[in-house]
Amino acid sequence: MKDPELILLPALPASVDAEGKLFLTQKYLDGVAEYAKNWPGPVTTLARLTKQPVRDLDPVEVTLGNVPNSIEIRPQDIGQLASRLMGAAGVMAFLAPDEAPMLQVCNEIEVPVVFVSEYSPKTERQIVDAEVSNPIIRVRRKAWLQGAERTRQKMLLKSAGLQCSGTPTYDVYRPLQSNALLFFDNRVRETDILSDDALSLKTSEILKKQPLRLVFGGRLTAMKGVLDLPRIAQALVNLGVPFSLDIVGDGPQAKELRSAISTPTLASCVALHRPMDFQAEWIPHLKTSADLFICPHPQGDPSSTYPEVMSCGVAIAGYENEAFSGIVSQSSSGFLSPIGKPELMAQRIARLHEDRQEVATAMTRALAFARKHTFEATFARRMEHMARCVGL
Repeated sequence: MKDPELILLPALPASVDAEGKLFLTQKYLDGVAEYAKNWPGPVTTLARLTKQPVRDLDPVEVTLGNVPNSIEIRPQDIGQLASRLMGAAGVMAFLAPDEAPMLQVCNEIEVPVVFVSEYSPKTERQIVDAEVSNPIIRVRRKAWLQGAERTRQKMLLKSAGLQCSGTPTYDVYRPLQSNALLFFDNRVRETDILSDDALSLKTSEILKKQPLRLVFGGRLTAMKGVLDLPRIAQALVNLGVPFSLDIVGDGPQAKELRSAISTPTLASCVALHRPMDFQAEWIPHLKTSADLFICPHPQGDPSSTYPEVMSCGVAIAGYENEAFSGIVSQSSSGFLSPIGKPELMAQRIARLHEDRQEVATAMTRALAFARKHTFEATFARRMEHMARCVGL
């Protein structure tokens, strides 16, 4: 009997350049390698192709091959796809309406499908509100989302299981799929988690009431709420709170953000930095140079940023979107503010400046939560769940 094959159908396509070279993100490839460590057979990616370059992530050239953890081109024809999936132990795919035909053929050939979900219906609507200014287009997109959600719910009833990144979709879809797993995406490995000694040093330093070292990292886009960062900073200045704010990232709102922080009052305490290498720069910066992560996300994207920041002993102050609210409820760490109210978040930070013990406690609890959800532990749980769903 051959080893059970797990087939992955990623939402992110492989980019093909003019020379025919294929590229995927290093983050995706790291995840596949971790799957393979915990799966009792070959793990194969069937990737769609796009001519759009990989943006904002680590592009890595990949080769096609019939070896464990191999990468193949996903057949466009549904019949050819069914032939390729025939005999697989299971399929893992993103919960998207365009995967409905794949699910149907998998049910016909008796190959179990486990879906992965990220955005809840509420979060999807919030993203549209954040990114689309034209009211007519906004209405059209939300109408499309309603139809897409009906399709997703029907798909869940015919699936073998569901893995939910963050609490938003877990809370929504658990009644429809009893084999649901809650996980928190996190690419920080056990060896990179902040040590107890380093945490003790960090909490002792925060109690000295030096200026708060605030930080934000991520795509500089509307869905990340980055233009609220200057408003938070200005409110902190007005409140007389001593602080520094490092903003790390790039994106379509970088120019507007740079202009907003170049005022005389903000230029001395707010700095915009290029994106940092995750392992070599970003994680060390969080460990040694950050007290509080500012997260003005106006929507419930279950960003891996939350547990990754927490693994470095950094507390989080953020808008009370679905994802961060879920993190706070699960970890008992973090400070919530109303969405779209930067002045209120600044007032919350001002209170934290005065009550440093509250920050130190949040740091300790954040690290305890992150230790339960390391990269290795998370992917091991996901493969154990996958194996149960497919009957291994």
